[in-house]
Amino acid sequence: MKTKATNVLRVFPGLLALMLMAGQATAQQPSPSPKKSDETKSEAYTEAGDDAGDYSVISTIELGYRGLTVGGDLNKYQSDLNYRVGPRLFDSSFLMKSKDGKGELFDTLLVTSTGWGADPQGNLRVSVENPKYYRFDGTYRRFKYFRFLNSFANPNWVFNPATFSVPPNPVTGAYGNNSIMNLGDFDLTLLPKDERIRFTFGYSPERYNGNSFSGYHAGGNEFLFPTQIKSRANDFRIGADGKLGPIDLSFLQGFRRFHDSGIINVGTTPGINLNPTAASLTSFNRSEPTTGKVNYTRFSAHTLVAKKLDITGRLVYSNATSSSVLRETFAGRNWNPRITGWPPTPPAATPNILNLGQYVITSDTERPTWLGDIGVTLLATDKLRISDTFRVEDFEIDGLAVFSDFFSITRGAGATLRTDTIGFNNLDANRITRYRKYQNTIEADYQFNPRYSIHAGYRYGSRRIEEIFDGFNLGTNGSVPPPVRTFDSVLEQNHTHAFIGGFKARPASNWTIYFDAEHGTADNVFTRIGNYDYTNIRAKSRYATSRKLSFNLALITKDNSNPSEIAGVSLQDFGVDVKSRIFTSSVDWTATSDVSFSTGYNYHWINSTAVVDYFFNSVRHPVGNSQYFTRNNFFFIDVVARLHPRVTLYAAYRVNQDSGQGDRLADPTGAPGTLIASYPMSFQTPEGRLAIKINRRLDWNLGYQYYNYNENQLVGPRPQNYHAHLPYTSLRLYFGRRE
Repeated sequence: MKTKATNVLRVFPGLLALMLMAGQATAQQPSPSPKKSDETKSEAYTEAGDDAGDYSVISTIELGYRGLTVGGDLNKYQSDLNYRVGPRLFDSSFLMKSKDGKGELFDTLLVTSTGWGADPQGNLRVSVENPKYYRFDGTYRRFKYFRFLNSFANPNWVFNPATFSVPPNPVTGAYGNNSIMNLGDFDLTLLPKDERIRFTFGYSPERYNGNSFSGYHAGGNEFLFPTQIKSRANDFRIGADGKLGPIDLSFLQGFRRFHDSGIINVGTTPGINLNPTAASLTSFNRSEPTTGKVNYTRFSAHTLVAKKLDITGRLVYSNATSSSVLRETFAGRNWNPRITGWPPTPPAATPNILNLGQYVITSDTERPTWLGDIGVTLLATDKLRISDTFRVEDFEIDGLAVFSDFFSITRGAGATLRTDTIGFNNLDANRITRYRKYQNTIEADYQFNPRYSIHAGYRYGSRRIEEIFDGFNLGTNGSVPPPVRTFDSVLEQNHTHAFIGGFKARPASNWTIYFDAEHGTADNVFTRIGNYDYTNIRAKSRYATSRKLSFNLALITKDNSNPSEIAGVSLQDFGVDVKSRIFTSSVDWTATSDVSFSTGYNYHWINSTAVVDYFFNSVRHPVGNSQYFTRNNFFFIDVVARLHPRVTLYAAYRVNQDSGQGDRLADPTGAPGTLIASYPMSFQTPEGRLAIKINRRLDWNLGYQYYNYNENQLVGPRPQNYHAHLPYTSLRLYFGRRE
């Protein structure tokens, strides 16, 4: 039986669509008109809208049809764009507003939507308000997710007939997904304009369904398993906001409940390695239902003392728990159960017949979390402002798993025929992680005059991580002789420092410059390696020669080094260095009242170098060098031209071109060996659209989009190139528009 929440999600869009279409008979929103003075704009807005009794209605809806022709790799096109052929609702809006601002049921009702039909995502928003009594805001979103790429996790990328009997998969890698996600957010506020007390109620459902397949390594082979995926979550909220004397108070209590399930049920499955001596399956069944809940509380307060001291404090507590049961049952041939010391030899462990293999793992996890921060800002003078923010985060993760397995294997023939069994029950493993971090940031801003200002700051952080393990190593699947319990405890502490600075300058009334820089160290929550050593710089300039012409330039640089040391003690080298440079530029020009241009060029440069331990053709390279490169150039131009009082042209062209690693070649067999990765490709997207105004209530749109994608042979076993033609036409209907 379908849940009530599921039915609400399905019926709610239909009800809103009916309400929207009913309103089309009396209303629609105006399209842009030539610029007027502020007074004329105000008068036009007052006059806009069709009469609906005590309300005026302004509305618009654009309905159309998209064509589609795709040449080349359809999977790659759908993974990138996923636009489909068929009817679509481009967008719509419906505004119903009380004429005197004192409507009985509501003062304003706004409904907007976009992207429904043949688009990969759709959005619907509803806002209803009577300022004295209530305000309701609701959004409903749908996402169609598709990913089938041969350039992602293709296990046979480097074809070696001596190891694998099949070449790389030209269609897809080891992972694929075709799913739909539906999200909703519905919030009701009672007494929204009352400063003394306001009440809030919220509900956010999530629904995720689809099919996927993923790679699975077991028994000495790789398998691709199709999976039915399903996830459900409901988030309920209740809160209150108000004022007690000079103090603003806010309280929110939330309850989240979720359930995830995935099912794999397949018959004869040979595995990726088709060598007859490799492991294969005759059946496989897997399920891992997971249920959980999160209860969270948020309380905050704010006050302004003597118009000089601004104080804000917040306290958040959450407690998350989850439980899951993994069940796997399988049978096959040439299976390696990976249990140390079993099966006994002679005879050899393979060839064999796996009569039955089984895993059952139950797990429970709890994570209580505290988060508190307080910020104080002192308005020392009209020009100087000093602020300090202190933050503390504390959580504990307590996880317990209990493992059981069983194997029955038959080997030999005739007199040597034998069946061996082994099983382990109730092997438990308990891991506790305790984390606490303190962080303090102090900043100062000084305004010399209306044209020049500076800011500077310092951030200090201190964290403590403790990890405790007690139990069995479940990764061994058991062992002969029986496994033994182990206990381990590790404590780590570290400190971080960062300096912040920048300025804002306006050398001329039409020229503004921004600059920010930050340098210091930062930590990861769980990775037990040295702090990041980073430097980030951001600069931006905007220059307008006139109201019709402006130039924009921006530069962002990020240098991030992750040294291979802990507390100053050098370890085996596994450091990472990442450098990024992003340059953006644009020019906006309104040539005449009928023609405008916008164009720009962006460049994204990335160098990443990491020391890794990898195997290539069964040879280990313990200090190999892994490099990644991006050299992406992006250019765009947009043109809007009024060809006739009733005809407007929109044209655009965008192109991405990434040269990637260039002529650099990997040397995976070297000493120590070098791995090089990049994504060299080009992507062009020209578009044109004509908007023809037929009359006051109707526009006709004709448009065409073209996508052309090409990738270098280095990207994968087969270039996933494609080109797509997307012609479309639509009618936009207006009510309430004035000539």
